[in-house]
Amino acid sequence: MSAEQQPGIGVSAGISIGRALVLETHEVSIYRLPILPRDVEPELERWRQALGEAKRQLQQLRHRIEDELGENYSAIFDAHLLLVEDHGMIDSVSKAIREQRVNAEWALKENVDAHLRVFQQINDRYIQERGGDLEDVHRRLQRILAGSLIHHDLSELTEDVIVVAEGLSPSDTALLNKEHVIGMAVDEGSRTSHTAIIARALEIPAVLGLGTISQKVRTGDLIVVDGDRGHVLVNPDPSQIEEYERRQREWEAREKELQKLRDLPAVTEDKVEVKLLANIELPDEIEPAVKRGASGIGLYRSEFLYLQRSPTLPSEQEHYLAYRDLAEKVQPHFAVIRTLDLGGEKYFHSVLDREEINPVMGMRAIRLCFRRPDIFRSQLRGILRASAHGTIRMMFPMVTGIGEVRQARSLFEEAREELRKEGQPFDENMKIGIMIEVPAAAAVADLLAAEVDFFSIGTNDLIQYTLAIDRGNQSVSYLYQPLHPAILRQIKFVVDAARRHGIPVSVCGEMASDPLGVMVLIGLGLTELSMNALSIPSVKNIIRSLNAADLRKIAAKVLNMGTPTEIEEHLMRELQSRLPGGFSCPVH
Repeated sequence: MSAEQQPGIGVSAGISIGRALVLETHEVSIYRLPILPRDVEPELERWRQALGEAKRQLQQLRHRIEDELGENYSAIFDAHLLLVEDHGMIDSVSKAIREQRVNAEWALKENVDAHLRVFQQINDRYIQERGGDLEDVHRRLQRILAGSLIHHDLSELTEDVIVVAEGLSPSDTALLNKEHVIGMAVDEGSRTSHTAIIARALEIPAVLGLGTISQKVRTGDLIVVDGDRGHVLVNPDPSQIEEYERRQREWEAREKELQKLRDLPAVTEDKVEVKLLANIELPDEIEPAVKRGASGIGLYRSEFLYLQRSPTLPSEQEHYLAYRDLAEKVQPHFAVIRTLDLGGEKYFHSVLDREEINPVMGMRAIRLCFRRPDIFRSQLRGILRASAHGTIRMMFPMVTGIGEVRQARSLFEEAREELRKEGQPFDENMKIGIMIEVPAAAAVADLLAAEVDFFSIGTNDLIQYTLAIDRGNQSVSYLYQPLHPAILRQIKFVVDAARRHGIPVSVCGEMASDPLGVMVLIGLGLTELSMNALSIPSVKNIIRSLNAADLRKIAAKVLNMGTPTEIEEHLMRELQSRLPGGFSCPVH
């Protein structure tokens, strides 16, 4: 096989070079077999025993992941345990065995297929991925019924390999031996999939969404996984191997060198300090973030708590425990919790009981919370109670105007009053902010600034909505331009409005970790940036090499340029003249 580069989605940083281990999918053949009346009870008992064994295996997996990665990652398997304990499925399969007199394998398959058809009808990648949980449990049960061992026990590997697969279930990913699995290349998956989450936790370079990589690679092939650029190179030639080995050495040396900056401030040459914060999904990510120099958590995405508990909703107590863990671990720094922002690929259709035509611009985020105040109330109370254990700030997503801020604050005040009456402790002075990620909010930032304690600019959505571009759509993704004059002017307006009202403003989108973005953001007056923790050392290095006064002049100049290309080229020249040794920031 000649060298071939496969594009995908880089979900975990780093470069790995090694031999492929292709995991072939060995599905159990399932046939409809009629059974005699006298065999119905034995078949039901076989079905019950399979459920019990599946539960035992999943609990074992959960304990192992909890020991290695912590409670929040192991909770991924709670959804699997809920499925094997689901009375609806258990009773439906039992009924089919009893009334149709068919084997348990067929009854189970028919039940699961019916549910998967519902998942597939929902045009939402995240919901379809949750169907993967059901498929994973289904495969486990079928193998138990067939007397087969669960395949791919990757915990017993003795040699370094790069795992190549059509898809990796949470069960497969959890069994990875992090000492010998040095990379992952998978046909399926996205940045929000469980596979991506666990790969980042294990710090294994990984590229997902490769399409057909599992069909093009054979076990033993030499491959390169580039988790930074999001591609895989199959059977590279000697010169390519040499190039990637050089890049790998440089990456490792750079990481080691940047770690020396961990305890140094992110301060420009003219002594302007920039606070660097981390974007996280789980409290267990705090320690790695702090090790990389984070001065707090600028964005805690609370959605993962909901998705861990899917198809059920997290209780107030579960909210409280998760956020208390966050508050205690982040001390002496603060953490900003974004309230529920399920929408688009993260959309939670089941809470609406109907399908959205355009979920990205539909009933999502703060709108969903207003429609389902019972869900919102549980989260608000959980956040408030947790605020007694550390410095927590809360912000509302996808706000479009003052009316929404006042409505959210009203519900917040109701929750506070309830807790006061109950004698529950909480931080009476907890700061409340909003995401500026919709053009409408940016346009009235001067009015909104009088209503809240801080702003956080979500550049990912702000760019998408301002430029009317779905960056997930390959036909128009080239139009996703963070340095578009319209974006930079909106950011300047928001920053100026915040400054006039004396409130802090940060950026928590990908622009905060891009070298050119960092230049222009600081030049526009931003001194608080929140990003993926892996990017913090590189961004800090860049900031310490720049002069804020120079950046203000550069920003003023690019604001008068007409095209993103002009702006990008000018910023690149300016950055290269200041960093002759080069620069690099991981992109995630």
